Amino acid sequence: MKINKLLFFLLALVSLNSCVEYVNNGTAPDGPETPEEQKYTAEHSNADEAKYIGDKFEFTAMLNSVDVTSTTKFKVNGTEIKGNIYTPHKTGSHSVIATMDNFTANFKFTVLEKDEEEPEPTGNRIDFKGNSTPLTTTYFFLNAQTDNKGNITGLPDLQMADGVTDALNWQLINFDGTDLSKAKNVYFIEILVPLDETKLTYPFEATQIEIIDGDVLLNGAAPFSITNMTLNFAGTGNTTGTNANTNYTSTATGANSGDLAELFWNGNYTVGADLWKPSKAKGVNSIKKIDISKDQIKNLKLNQVLKLKK
Repeated sequence: MKINKLLFFLLALVSLNSCVEYVNNGTAPDGPETPEEQKYTAEHSNADEAKYIGDKFEFTAMLNSVDVTSTTKFKVNGTEIKGNIYTPHKTGSHSVIATMDNFTANFKFTVLEKDEEEPEPTGNRIDFKGNSTPLTTTYFFLNAQTDNKGNITGLPDLQMADGVTDALNWQLINFDGTDLSKAKNVYFIEILVPLDETKLTYPFEATQIEIIDGDVLLNGAAPFSITNMTLNFAGTGNTTGTNANTNYTSTATGANSGDLAELFWNGNYTVGADLWKPSKAKGVNSIKKIDISKDQIKNLKLNQVLKLKK
């Protein structure tokens, strides 16, 4: 009887050992750890880029943390596709079945119809990172001394980059609203143009322009430090009283590739003059201290040029 119980115990022990699951090419795992569960998943992996008809939808399959896309077969709406890229031709929900060996996963994705392209922005504005900010005022401010009749009686002693040619100093100030001190969006360009002592040369009439400073203020805070600025005028503009108008564009770039602000202006402008003494705060913060209501003059006349020393 004791012999029979011993034989029964030995048979049970052999049977239990035969049930051990082997992994890693037949090698039993060390210690008491159980084999890792095999988890197979598949998904639409470029959902941020692929949304519409004609886009390339990319699928990815993973076995645990291993990318097994290259050995996975994908079926879209029951039809097997080549590789893992699918270009849909109709909108709506699409079903995908992914298979590899004995593993299967499925998911769905939605294809949208691309809306009509939004019209290009128009009007006087600053374009920055896909957003357009409307502008309402352009002000040409001349660094000069004037009398109460609008005659220029003195100019700062400034030269062009050659150090020889006398220059006029203009600030082109573009902003929202009518009060520069309260403006939240400002595009400022400071330029030099060659001085013609027989007449006043407006920026759009100049044969040469040199940008010496500039700044951009958006929503009350300058978005970047400007490294380069361009200025281009279309046509000659008009300097006659309230009908004064001009058409120009400008770009301001920064150190980063996404730092690009574009200015567009085509319309009326106002003009003023006063001796400009920039404070220690440069750029827009200094320009916003100009009192347009005080300095605005409809017609400036180059009556007598008196060189003022700096």
